[in-house]
Amino acid sequence: MNLPAVQNHSLSELISRFEAFPLLSKEEEYGLAVRLKEYNDVDAAHRLVTSNLRNVVRIAMDYAGYGLPLEDIVQEGTIGLMVAVKKFDPYKGYRLMTYAVWWIKAMIHDYILKFFSQVKLGTTKLQKRLFYGLNKLSAEEEVIDGNMNERTQAISARLDADPQQVEEIITRLTYRDQSLDSPLADGSDTSFMDFLSDSGMNPEDRVLENERTVHIESHVHEAMENLSDREQQIIRQRIMADEPQTLEELGKQYNISKERVRQIENNVKNKLRKALESKMDSMVQ
Repeated sequence: MNLPAVQNHSLSELISRFEAFPLLSKEEEYGLAVRLKEYNDVDAAHRLVTSNLRNVVRIAMDYAGYGLPLEDIVQEGTIGLMVAVKKFDPYKGYRLMTYAVWWIKAMIHDYILKFFSQVKLGTTKLQKRLFYGLNKLSAEEEVIDGNMNERTQAISARLDADPQQVEEIITRLTYRDQSLDSPLADGSDTSFMDFLSDSGMNPEDRVLENERTVHIESHVHEAMENLSDREQQIIRQRIMADEPQTLEELGKQYNISKERVRQIENNVKNKLRKALESKMDSMVQ
């Protein structure tokens, strides 16, 4: 599939080039998607991709603060869009971008996590949440004011995270690490990359996992906003923490019985499950 070159173009040039491709109506998009799915129509795939390239740029701009070339981020997002177009099922009833946005973000996330640091950053859910949350919080005056310790404490409180991990990731966001491909010493053929182990997960599986995580976590976060403060705290400490607290510990903290903590936990799980099921149902209607 021949697509417009992304490399060596400014942001304004990319936007101008991509906006030259006409948008598709819902009916046009559906017809092209059916042609691709039923007849493997390459021209239909090309139109589905090019008509949505402007959306890739808009999504990529949200990640401009990580110090990586925007054109590279756009290129990764475009790969995600192409994967989404290939896998898109028009018969499920929702628009292509509703589905593709998760593939685009997943591919961009994978790119950032892979190349941002010389060590594997973002290997746990907490690290990923900190990595992406910190970049947004860093723009807020009350977070960036003060010395390093004050900043760390402020962000830790906002993100309900361990100060040590926050400080580590702040450092990585502030000081770019040496290139993975850089030699360990002058004249050496060995690079940092040689010391990084491969997770063994193929690219598509990795994108699928990232896409699934991003999708679910966004809906869980939205559903959490409808819980009471105590329900939110209990579910975070009981399920979402790297080291979950016991029923007994939470009972003492909130001055309630272990059985009451268990009841609250089960009630919250049911609320979240129903909220997620409702979201999934609405996407396919």
